[in-house]
Amino acid sequence: MRNVIESSTLQNNDRSDNGNNSSSSDAKMRKVLELSWDKIKMGPIATDSDAAAKEAHSSILRKIVGAKDLDFVVKEEDGMTGIFFVDLLLPSYDKKQLEEGQVNLYDEVEAVQYCISLANCFKGKSEIIVRDTPTLQTVTNVLNARERNKNSIAEQNTGDDVVNNEQVDASDSFRQKLILNWDEGSMESTNQNGSDNESDAPEIASSSRSTSSSSQPPNKKMYRLASLFGNTRINIGPDMATSIVQALRNNALAHDDEDNIIILNSIGKDEMIAVRALVTKYGNVKKIIFVNCKFQPLPRELLAAETCYSVLPLMAKKEAKANDGSIDPKVVVLRRYPKDWEIFVDIGYGYELAETVAVNGSNKRGLSMDLVAKGVARHLDFTSRR
Repeated sequence: MRNVIESSTLQNNDRSDNGNNSSSSDAKMRKVLELSWDKIKMGPIATDSDAAAKEAHSSILRKIVGAKDLDFVVKEEDGMTGIFFVDLLLPSYDKKQLEEGQVNLYDEVEAVQYCISLANCFKGKSEIIVRDTPTLQTVTNVLNARERNKNSIAEQNTGDDVVNNEQVDASDSFRQKLILNWDEGSMESTNQNGSDNESDAPEIASSSRSTSSSSQPPNKKMYRLASLFGNTRINIGPDMATSIVQALRNNALAHDDEDNIIILNSIGKDEMIAVRALVTKYGNVKKIIFVNCKFQPLPRELLAAETCYSVLPLMAKKEAKANDGSIDPKVVVLRRYPKDWEIFVDIGYGYELAETVAVNGSNKRGLSMDLVAKGVARHLDFTSRR
């Protein structure tokens, strides 16, 4: 049997067979996933948004102090600053796959919920930024509805075991989304560091901030939802930068007591110009965390930043598969600062470390799919001979 794969056969999967998933299948697949994950080699499994957020938070703090040991515990202190990337590359959280023509499984509410979990890990207050007011309103309405429903159920607490769909446990929801990545589908290569952008980042001066675009569920929290552009329509042209700066002044400026800015799924040219302006203004005084943000090319303001935490689940399709009952290998590309990029492969006996790739100037944002495919192919060839 030839254990050879090409880059096109590495898939970040986004749908199940026939688009259906029974609860029993979810439970079975979740069990398989959790049994495969090696906590000693791979760290805590990201079984829910809180667990993934804690891992990202720890990686960010280790990056700030330049920790050399993964087990080094960093206490968050006032005045910590920096620019960081976090990539949770599941179709439900990764908006980029929408533009690549994949099946639409992006869930903006769940993506924001992950950002909220991340914000709750930090010591100070956080601003969570989405693209515009329609996105902000959709997320806010759903979160408010969930909170009202949760409070209503708590008050009525009759002891019934009936579970409302609005109250599906967040960890179960997250695990189901992770499991979907081993069903059928595809994804293109991960992002590579790009070159400098020609246009200069516009400067944004402090101005009166409008809070009308910022909304939250009615409970005490340490985060605030905001948007880059509000209701402003950004048109490509000579006035584009001016429109973006004005929109940022009206919608996206951080409050003085907000130590962290979390920016979600910014991928467009207009968003790139906007975040360059925000980084210019706040990069030296606050922590700025980009969650699933992909820019091509990477602007010069972000060239020094690297991915501190990344989880990319894949499926490797063998070029030739014998009728031996073997399964398609599952792959996880993992980064947890200060460790290098790690490629784990499971051929049915749990995850093994297939390859380690040192972090350098060309792969700080991620590994190319071709490089991952070659690493998996070498591991499959090795395991077939042992």
